[in-house]
Amino acid sequence: MRFYEEKDLALCGLACVLCSQEDCPGCKARGCKEGNDCTVYQCAMGKELDGCYRCDEFPCEENMLQSIRIRAFLRFAKEHGKETLLERLQDNYVNGITYHKPNGLKGDYDELDTEDEIIQLIQYGMRNPYLKCPVYETENFILRLITEEDTDDLFLCYSDVNARPVFNSDTCTSNFFYDNLEDMRHCVKMWIDSYNRKEFIRFSVVDKHSQHAVGTIEMFGMIGKYKTSRGILRLDIASKYENPTYLTELFTVCQNEFFELFAVNQIVTKAVPEAVTRVNVLKRLRFESYDFPEREHYWIFGRLS
Repeated sequence: MRFYEEKDLALCGLACVLCSQEDCPGCKARGCKEGNDCTVYQCAMGKELDGCYRCDEFPCEENMLQSIRIRAFLRFAKEHGKETLLERLQDNYVNGITYHKPNGLKGDYDELDTEDEIIQLIQYGMRNPYLKCPVYETENFILRLITEEDTDDLFLCYSDVNARPVFNSDTCTSNFFYDNLEDMRHCVKMWIDSYNRKEFIRFSVVDKHSQHAVGTIEMFGMIGKYKTSRGILRLDIASKYENPTYLTELFTVCQNEFFELFAVNQIVTKAVPEAVTRVNVLKRLRFESYDFPEREHYWIFGRLS
């Protein structure tokens, strides 16, 4: 299969540009064998529309439009333009995302459960961290998706009484102060479930020298459930790592990677006045004090142009 630019998008939203039937010139060239009986084709042509995405009545009750993939493609075309949709489909095709597999088997767009998930795959391709969570490496740390195997290590961080005053539990159901391993295990499972629900990502911060998880970093943004261009960054770390070198290293990788990863324009993080070292690091990294509604002690950094 290849990308057939000349075939365009079918009136109903099928991607003729990615059709595996090489001898078919596409819907708009009347190549579809079922075209004469296609009520979508007849309706769109009768209204002199380039496709259903141009129709004021979209989405309607036509059988073809009950497919979540088709509705997602048409929604994307309606909101961003057909040409943008075709450009994103071509980019995704080049990057290995399949529209459908040989013999008509379902492709990557069909494996998702909702229109929003399909739209995010169109928009961001494999950059979507909820499809494949990236791994980052710095001089002293590896940041990767949290696993249940990290529980014992992370318990040392979340039972660290010197680290607890720095934790940010705003809007959370827990203060993350754990004194027994079972509560920690429950929390880790909750974080993994939240990732699977595309709510946020908790990275484990792994010390490269000891190979133990010594803290976590959480972030969310436009990609995923909450759709915000102002991502909230939480960094919890064992107290021995709350020093300028390590904090600078961790906040810097977030500045360098998270704007694109989560498609946000701003990163906001909390640092209480008592966390003098953290506050000073944020200032040096050009975070600015931020008057967060109904919240105190937040700092913000905007995407650099």
